[in-house]
Amino acid sequence: MNKKWTTFLAVPLAAVALACGAGNADDTGEAVTGTTAATADKSAGDATKTLADGVYRFGQTVKFKDGSTLTVSKPQTFKRDKYAVGGEKSKVFVKFKSTFKNNTKEVFDPSLTTGSASAGGEEGDSIYQDGLDAPDNKVLPGRSVTWWMGYGVSTQKELQLEVNVGFLDYGTVIFTN
Repeated sequence: MNKKWTTFLAVPLAAVALACGAGNADDTGEAVTGTTAATADKSAGDATKTLADGVYRFGQTVKFKDGSTLTVSKPQTFKRDKYAVGGEKSKVFVKFKSTFKNNTKEVFDPSLTTGSASAGGEEGDSIYQDGLDAPDNKVLPGRSVTWWMGYGVSTQKELQLEVNVGFLDYGTVIFTN
């Protein structure tokens, strides 16, 4: 009887795991390469340090298995709008320009794109104000979409940004300085 329950539970659990992206790596949108964008600062002193797999420098372009790309700019400081929500107690406000290029033959819906930031070992706080938001428009094949994400952080040291493009479409990509 114990063997029947194991088989009974294993099939639905395997289906859930495959649906969540735990299946064949070729079917996921995981990043496969990172190539330095033309605007990347190649003279940065620590640019030669090796980063872990799946971690890229700000300004690099990440190429996914389907050929689509994601580029996140170096952080820029900004002034928090008086009508903004989030980051009220933060010392530093940084924003990132992100560009996703759809290099597939399918229309891509990036509306559930998310991001999160941390710095100095502390979680950052998302800033919600005009001009800082994930994209809403679908991206046609061969086209791109650019948007800004903003965060309140305690410092710019050890700054990192995690981006998930779309909902379960591409794996998490981490950018750092």
